[in-house]
Amino acid sequence: MLKETIAFIGAGNMAEAIIGGVLGSGLTEKNNIIANDIKKERLDYLLNKYGIKTETDPENAVKKANIIVLSVKPQNIKEVLKEIKDVLKGKMVISIAAGITTETIEKEIGEIPVIRVMPNTPALIKKGMAAISKGRYASYMEEEIALSIFRSVGKAVTIDEKYLDIVTAISGSGPGYIFYIMEAMIEAGVRQGLPRDTAKTLVLQTISGSAELALNSGKEPEELRKSVCSPGGTTLAGLKVMEERSLHEILISAVESACKRSKELSRGE
Repeated sequence: MLKETIAFIGAGNMAEAIIGGVLGSGLTEKNNIIANDIKKERLDYLLNKYGIKTETDPENAVKKANIIVLSVKPQNIKEVLKEIKDVLKGKMVISIAAGITTETIEKEIGEIPVIRVMPNTPALIKKGMAAISKGRYASYMEEEIALSIFRSVGKAVTIDEKYLDIVTAISGSGPGYIFYIMEAMIEAGVRQGLPRDTAKTLVLQTISGSAELALNSGKEPEELRKSVCSPGGTTLAGLKVMEERSLHEILISAVESACKRSKELSRGE
């Protein structure tokens, strides 16, 4: 269990996913978490739901904590760092701001341990996937602390920071792609006459079960896909449409576009 106090600077959906995850896993207690946000109604919501501490002033939140999680929008990161940099001595910083490099943060705050993380929202149900890169001044100890936080809400791996833009595009943005596919499949069922609730149950369990099969079978997705297909069958009929409309290339292009946007954010664009 972590005894250090964790301050979340920015209390949006991802911060909530991590808060809910670390509390649900028992990694820390609610008295060890402080949430800071510019929206008081957001803080009131988190207080009522999780019983954590809240703080409207980011500098005060940082003063009371040992671990600082930067969970603000990438466009706001430099402004936030200017507000808190004078009270960061002796603390470690974990940034989950997409596209913002450890070097960018270090230039603003000096020789403070920085860990950059790209998590995703399934952390809320302990099914998250996070990739972690340590900055110039971070030690193995800080890296292990970050790993413990994100492994408490799913899986976490260490990775060279140069790969974090593509990680952002795949696992960080990935849930959005999957939910979009879910929406389309549910709508297809509704158009064919299924009640929406029934279509939703069919789609969600199918996607969940398929992911579990891919995780546990030891087989490649290509092999699993082929095993579903029978000559002249329904699956091949559906896949033929996907191939004709280049869904494979569309998905690759979507990931590439998200990766490009992550790189743009790192340049402040």
